[in-house]
Amino acid sequence: LERLGLTVHLRMASSWKAYKRDIIGKRPGGIYRYAWHADFPDPYNFLYTLFHSASPGNYIHYANPEVDRLIDAARSEVDQQKRERLYHQAEALIMQDAPTVNIVYYEIERLFQPYVQGLDVRSMSESFTRMERIWLDR
Repeated sequence: LERLGLTVHLRMASSWKAYKRDIIGKRPGGIYRYAWHADFPDPYNFLYTLFHSASPGNYIHYANPEVDRLIDAARSEVDQQKRERLYHQAEALIMQDAPTVNIVYYEIERLFQPYVQGLDVRSMSESFTRMERIWLDR
């Protein structure tokens, strides 16, 4: 990276608590590893948590009052179509601002033989297939 004119200082943390306290989001322009998985299947779980200026999970310190307003409005909207439109508008603004650059995207691929039965693989539980419900056909 020095050939590109970038100076890199590597920092280590002894625990997740120390990593969150000392490294994530502490330096403007800093690069760090952080993954986010949905706790529940709703845009709020990503957009509020990662991009709302009041969220403690907004480690990039992104702040856009219009994005905050749209997320807050969507959060309290009961009409699903209106709610979806509000989240789409917020997401479009976030993409336009490009406050973060994601360099890794995890994909989980699963291959199963046809004789493996009882699988209940869901998008919210990518690595938590309950083994006691699986059986093998002859």
